[in-house]
Amino acid sequence: MTGAASPSAPVAVVAGAGGAGAATAGALAAAGFHVVVLDSREEAARAAVSPVLAGGGSGESHAIDLLDIPAVQALHDDLVSRRGRVDALIHLVGGWRGSATLEPASAENWFALQAPVVGTLAVLTSVFGATVRSSDTGRMFMVTSTAAARPTAGNVAYAAAKSAAEAWMAGVAHYLRDSAASAVVVAVKALLTDSMLAENPGKEWPGYTHVDVLAAALSDACVHPIDNGARVDLTAAGYSPT
Repeated sequence: MTGAASPSAPVAVVAGAGGAGAATAGALAAAGFHVVVLDSREEAARAAVSPVLAGGGSGESHAIDLLDIPAVQALHDDLVSRRGRVDALIHLVGGWRGSATLEPASAENWFALQAPVVGTLAVLTSVFGATVRSSDTGRMFMVTSTAAARPTAGNVAYAAAKSAAEAWMAGVAHYLRDSAASAVVVAVKALLTDSMLAENPGKEWPGYTHVDVLAAALSDACVHPIDNGARVDLTAAGYSPT
């Protein structure tokens, strides 16, 4: 699914077509970006970009295995051939697994989370890194959880995966030194969507960050200067019931 856009429009790749991906695609399209939504699920990728196209924005969607390096490289090459640039890479691929305490399942959870949380980030930043680095407004983002700094016995696998991803992003920031591009980590406790609100009327969500707040912060950081290696903490921008 593809929508037309000015050839000179900045290009943002949004990896992950869940609630955060759809919200971010919409915010970036409103800011004038051509958005490229990637997900392993074709229907989800299409659904995330459909509102962009319906609203007159520019975008496209691709179903792709983000752990398949040759496939991601081929997509990158095709995108650069058609658009001539990639200015932003936003990693919103995640997942969560936990257990009651430290037990054999904790190791199983660690193995299961390495690929989506760390592996996809590694592939995307490695493949798109040089192109984003060449942009005068290059940005690469990942979203972490405050759980990474406070592991518990029950969430140790998730916290370790997020910590590993943050370490990877520190290496990305080092790669981007002496360029105009920036690697940025955005921290939340957890994300909240409209569907979660609808399914749980009256429930409070202390410390949760609505995906629209995340999307606005990402879009703002794409169009305004931000330091390489910056950490944006959105935990104070949690959802408050009205």
